[in-house]
Amino acid sequence: MPETERKLVLHSPASSEIVEYRWPLTRTETWDEAVEIVETIRWVCRDFPDLKLAVEKFVLNSFEPTSYDSMKQLCERYSRAVANIKKLWSGRQPPPGIDAPPSIPLLRHIINQAYSRAITSPEDLNSYEPFSPEVYGETSFELVCEVIKLTKMTENDVFLDLGSGVGQIVLQVAAKVGCKCYGLEKADIPAKFARVIKFSTSHSVSFV
Repeated sequence: MPETERKLVLHSPASSEIVEYRWPLTRTETWDEAVEIVETIRWVCRDFPDLKLAVEKFVLNSFEPTSYDSMKQLCERYSRAVANIKKLWSGRQPPPGIDAPPSIPLLRHIINQAYSRAITSPEDLNSYEPFSPEVYGETSFELVCEVIKLTKMTENDVFLDLGSGVGQIVLQVAAKVGCKCYGLEKADIPAKFARVIKFSTSHSVSFV
């Protein structure tokens, strides 16, 4: 099989969605897809304990991140474990995590993953004259969690972030609350990165 056609596939225990990675995996100073795959599996197991024992004992026990065959076997073992757990859940009441928003640790992983994929040159975000109106800053993940909690947002609300930067707050609210989210950013560089983030997620977000 030509190298350009090689893929690694992860299945979700919560839906029929899949995530595909093309081989060779991307590895930069800010983003390592092999690490992303392993960390995604670990975080999913934290939200779905039924998976944890099988995955940690038989899936994550041995793999080589630079070997296609090894990583393919890792992903296939994980996906088989997901399929077996779904069969176990069939005809029973689904576990609480199925229809719930992601846990805070998993949400942080999702945001970091989207950020690392989109922000290929983070130094560009700081290429502004000091103290000018376009100096770029970011609101912490923890503060956004607190805002969501205090405002009691629901999926029926609409969230608008003025000066949304690269869009991680918009993505965080969309993933946690499930409402329609919009980001408005006038600076070209963060707005460009925000559009990349939009295409890396299936959540209902828009950037202007």
